[in-house]
Amino acid sequence: MDYAKKYQINIEKDTLTFTTSSFKAEKQSVLHKGIYTREFSSMLFASAAAIVSYLVFRLISSDTVFIHYLIIIFLFIGAFLGAEKFLFREKYLMVVFNKPENIVTITRSEMLRKRIEKIPLKSIRSVEAGIKKFTPENIDGIKFVERISLQHGSFIPGLADEEEFVTLSLQLSDGSDRIIYAGETKDEPNIPLKEISDFIGIEGKEKCQKEKT
Repeated sequence: MDYAKKYQINIEKDTLTFTTSSFKAEKQSVLHKGIYTREFSSMLFASAAAIVSYLVFRLISSDTVFIHYLIIIFLFIGAFLGAEKFLFREKYLMVVFNKPENIVTITRSEMLRKRIEKIPLKSIRSVEAGIKKFTPENIDGIKFVERISLQHGSFIPGLADEEEFVTLSLQLSDGSDRIIYAGETKDEPNIPLKEISDFIGIEGKEKCQKEKT
């Protein structure tokens, strides 16, 4: 995948495959994303598993022998690798536009499985690029929380920040939509609106929409 674009498009004859890891337009957590990485979250999970196993060994026997420590070490390594691969793995969305079968298949990876949705190609009314803005409503309350946290030496950044996303969505004939791409505007994302709309031969639109949180 081209991480500069955060998506990948592959066209083979009458099939277009669109893959991305950026497909959620939602207010981010106030917890710093630079701290709570996949690796750090996996380490916390593995540490918890190791501590629990140590406590179990202490309950079973008052003496913790070498073999117990060896088991705990291997458990930590296994839990870390397993959590990073399955629990905290990077989520992705894949959309396959299949003209011969007249089907659009949307696959969303989840924690332990994949969620697959099939939509008739003819039910797509248009492909739409838009902007979603998340603006905090209770500014006074946010300022109060920031002031209290600052006094305690644990300032929480980003509480009052407005977040803006460029989105790409499929507009369906029943009035619903499916967001297939969402990138923060500060990252200057490229939107493959023309490539997808031209491939399936329907209209591409641009729209601005705002949401408050």
